[in-house]
Amino acid sequence: MATVSFEEVVEIVDRLSDDQQNELIKHLMIRQAQQRPLTVEEKIKLLDAVKIHTPIHEEPSVRREDWYGDDGR
Repeated sequence: MATVSFEEVVEIVDRLSDDQQNELIKHLMIRQAQQRPLTVEEKIKLLDAVKIHTPIHEEPSVRREDWYGDDGR
C-alpha cells in the first residue's frame, strides 16, 4: 500500500468540487462520532454539514385562501 502525505491529501481535497468536499466532511464527522461521543459544538457542525443549501424562490403565503382556496373549507 502506498503512503500518502498529509500535504498530498490536502492537495487532492482542494481539487474536489464543493459538493464532494461537503460529503467528505460528513463522512469524517460521522466516522469520528462512531469513535467517541461528540461535543455539542461538533454535533452542531455535523447538522450544518447535512443541510441542503437551496435558495427559496418565493416565500409561502400566510393567507389561508392561497393554500386552500376560498370555498370555506
